[in-house]
Amino acid sequence: MELVAPAGNYNALVAAVNNGADAVYLGLPDFGARAKAENFSFENLESAIEYAHLFGTRVFVTLNTLIKDNEMSRAIDCAKHAYACGADAAIVQDVRFIKKLKRELPEFTLHASTQMGIHNADGARAILDMGLRRVVLARETLPQDIAEIKKTGIDIEFFVQGALCICFSGNCYFSSLASSYSGNRGKCMQLCRKKYELRGDKGYYLSAKDICLYDKLAYLNDLGVDAVKIEGRMRSIEYVAQAVRVYKSQMPTDEARKALKAVFNRGNYCSAYLDESAPFRVVYSKSQANIGNYVGKIDRVTNNRVKVNGFIPNPADGFKIMRGGIEVGGASVRGGDVVADCKAKPGDELMRTFDGKLSEELNKINRTLAVTVDVQIDGGKPILGVAKHNDCVYALTGKVAEHAINRALTTEDISKAFKKVSQFPFDVIVNVNTDNTAFMPISELNEFRRNLYTGLVEQIKLANAPKRSYTCDFSLDYNQFQGRGKILCVDDLSIITKDVSDRIDYIALKPRDYSDVNRSIGKYSFDKKLLLYMPITMRGDDYGVLRRAVDDKNIFGVISNNYYTLKFTDKPILLGPGHNIIGECVKTHIRSYESDDIGGDNNSFMYCFGHAQLMTLCHCIYGKCIGCGGDDILTDEEERKFALKRYKIAHCYWELNNYVPHNFTDRITCADKNLYYDCCSMNTADILCVLNGEYKGKYTRGNTNKGLK
Repeated sequence: MELVAPAGNYNALVAAVNNGADAVYLGLPDFGARAKAENFSFENLESAIEYAHLFGTRVFVTLNTLIKDNEMSRAIDCAKHAYACGADAAIVQDVRFIKKLKRELPEFTLHASTQMGIHNADGARAILDMGLRRVVLARETLPQDIAEIKKTGIDIEFFVQGALCICFSGNCYFSSLASSYSGNRGKCMQLCRKKYELRGDKGYYLSAKDICLYDKLAYLNDLGVDAVKIEGRMRSIEYVAQAVRVYKSQMPTDEARKALKAVFNRGNYCSAYLDESAPFRVVYSKSQANIGNYVGKIDRVTNNRVKVNGFIPNPADGFKIMRGGIEVGGASVRGGDVVADCKAKPGDELMRTFDGKLSEELNKINRTLAVTVDVQIDGGKPILGVAKHNDCVYALTGKVAEHAINRALTTEDISKAFKKVSQFPFDVIVNVNTDNTAFMPISELNEFRRNLYTGLVEQIKLANAPKRSYTCDFSLDYNQFQGRGKILCVDDLSIITKDVSDRIDYIALKPRDYSDVNRSIGKYSFDKKLLLYMPITMRGDDYGVLRRAVDDKNIFGVISNNYYTLKFTDKPILLGPGHNIIGECVKTHIRSYESDDIGGDNNSFMYCFGHAQLMTLCHCIYGKCIGCGGDDILTDEEERKFALKRYKIAHCYWELNNYVPHNFTDRITCADKNLYYDCCSMNTADILCVLNGEYKGKYTRGNTNKGLK
């Protein structure tokens, strides 16, 4: 399997390449999902790609944010620049951008970002119809779905190390709606890493552990994964170097995990969703940051100097002190001792968060290319040189060597001259053939060597450059919903009365239990067409439950929230908020929660009321099954209360809903013909107030005032 490493800056790229990465992914100043990373300027992108290609390392450029209409031409220009610089592929998310790229740069290889949330075979088929040939799967993808995805023929890339977003990939709106800084535009404020209260206890209940799948590599290979990926463009150069080095090794699992924890350890790791107990082991509520590598229990404390028997720190080491898994404070090395900045106690755990000796070791690693040089130099004849690296060969003829008057060049002289590699990353073996009568000034010999090595470098880069070829057109199509008017979404059909029905054109059902759809529909007769609100996720056995629900004869069409739906049904499809469309789109859609343009034109439905679904959670919020009622409250440090609602397909999922609703009902005019109301969990009287424009509670205008950043 190919190993794909993060490169948040040029030095991180060098570290990844030097430690053996097969590919790196990196961002430009704009349109990458890690806007806070140092990233790459237009000026240094070309040199970065050249360095990577010298070692056969491919380069993928991230252009994987949502793109506003007024940014689209600039995003296309970024893609063209990356293409011209020799990037091997672009990682993309925005479907409108993808469609334009397929027209503007038909030979540029495109990979589907994990932000697209592809996690099943139907989603993969939709991506293939867009002309993409590789998908970075959602981290929530189940093993059985990976195997089915591979059967579609798509190339699979899968995250094996680094941060695990607690929200389903690409559908987190928390940062955006709290601050207008959108995670889907690379500017996440990481509100998931803050403290919350759940059932009277405070902790980091939205903070996921890092994933570590080192011990699952063979399993992933058997499932059909083509490339494994390390997360971390915001992390240190040491992290990049060590993670690549470990994943390229064959070291035992325990040794590997310890080596990885030496550079970053959030929550002592989890295995994503690759085993049955995974949904109960995702969150580490006691700490949201790097807790480092365990050194030992503190034996004694004297004037804030802490001692662990037998441990000698490196002067550059950094530490945290933990008590019962909770961070107490930090510590550093002064005068050879570990000195705490807190009131440490014997029995506390000393955790090393920065390993000075390891950092020094990692920074010394340099990668070279094995090169063989054959030099022929005879008196009165031109000097000949042939440099070889693998299948790359460069031959050069130079100036005529003189006949030596005093001392001829010896084999040792010539060999020494060609073993000087200066800026070239070569490990050279020199073979010299001479008649021992030749003389050439060392300056000319050095110039010949530089020209020979420069020519070989160009040959290597040419051999490792991407092979451009036309792939295929954007051909994704489906049965588009053609309806217009008012859509009311509810989770219980029994609250629909004649007064409600008279005010709407369509009913959308968003059930709390999708296995109950057929029974609940059968109890009611409708004079309005019924749409089924499709969940963002369809994993494993969810398929059969949704198949039965969608195929019900009373279901006219569906609201899609993930690309899998487009290949799942032939019934009319309305693109829902989960597709996160923030700009002009020719397909009928509900405008995104986080858009700063509320829409309402012929192709878009205005999201005019509803508690926005900030997150979709694939794990159990309690860490164990307690036979819960499916409703709970999460309270933040500002005492804002967010509703947690469980819904069930075959698997359990949770929604985290905004604590106040979006509300534009007071802004509706006669020209606003297409309106979407999400009134789930509301009673009939409250729904009528919303539909009549009489809602009086607290509300938000989303990003329409501040603008989506």
